[in-house]
Amino acid sequence: MGYTSWDVVERRRKRRRFLLILLIVLLLGATGVFGYWYYTEWKADKQQQGYEDLREKAFSEREVTPTPTQAPDATPTPTPVPEEEDMVLAALMDEYEEYFTILPDFEILHSENEDVFSYIAIPDTIIDYPILASEKEDYYLKHNIDHTKGYPGALYIQNCNSRDMNDPFTIIYGHNMKNGTMFGSLKEFKDEEFRNTHPYFFIYMEDRVMVYEVVIVSHAPTDHLLSEDYVKKNGKWVFDKFDGFETARLIRKLREEDEKAYIAAPEPTDDDTILVLSTCGDGKRFVVVGKRVLSVPIEEIPAPKS
Repeated sequence: MGYTSWDVVERRRKRRRFLLILLIVLLLGATGVFGYWYYTEWKADKQQQGYEDLREKAFSEREVTPTPTQAPDATPTPTPVPEEEDMVLAALMDEYEEYFTILPDFEILHSENEDVFSYIAIPDTIIDYPILASEKEDYYLKHNIDHTKGYPGALYIQNCNSRDMNDPFTIIYGHNMKNGTMFGSLKEFKDEEFRNTHPYFFIYMEDRVMVYEVVIVSHAPTDHLLSEDYVKKNGKWVFDKFDGFETARLIRKLREEDEKAYIAAPEPTDDDTILVLSTCGDGKRFVVVGKRVLSVPIEEIPAPKS
């Protein structure tokens, strides 16, 4: 039996109705995606402004007690020969004086969030943030410094790492935000010229300033970089202890994962104190790795020259 003209009209009507419904669904989906992206970026910008305001409140120039003037007829005190760390400090202060003399007030940082235990600053990037740690594992992956839920989260360490930053291998996590905030600007280190002109980043503790030299820039496998240090107990994987081979394993993993990985010569070793800045990127992890070259108590930092 053939189709009547009515059947043809009805089929066309159903087809148009289907296409209209499909178009509406696609438009609603696109609107939802755009709306979520816009909300995420708006929230990231709002949190970034909060971090900038916090920095304005929390950082101040270190007060220095003047050294008493020596009497004219007094026997000059011999200048001691600088130790290796003193020489490193003197060299770094020639170029990075403000990073040693304008320091965070941790009382102000703690008033914002008691989980703040450290602070990171990378010259000429937006990375200038508190570092947090929570008893709830990965809490700050999905919570902001003000405890609101969602992006951009906060920079944080997991419970396998200690808050004194003296573990042989520490990982700091942060989101790769599209507006460049959090660890979004770590990608700057892919550029050789940027690496050469920005070889150091700074970590602040309540009692000291620590300097790290960038020694690795690479994509990394998605598995946990400390997976070999975990053991299974009662059906759960828990951190056991550092076995002393973390850095060697990291370098091996990165060479297998990324043929374009930057690894400084000489390579960092398991004797170095390593800090990994880790974020997501291109379906993998992206890491910038520093080795500690200086850890100086605040009271031993020389007064500003100016």
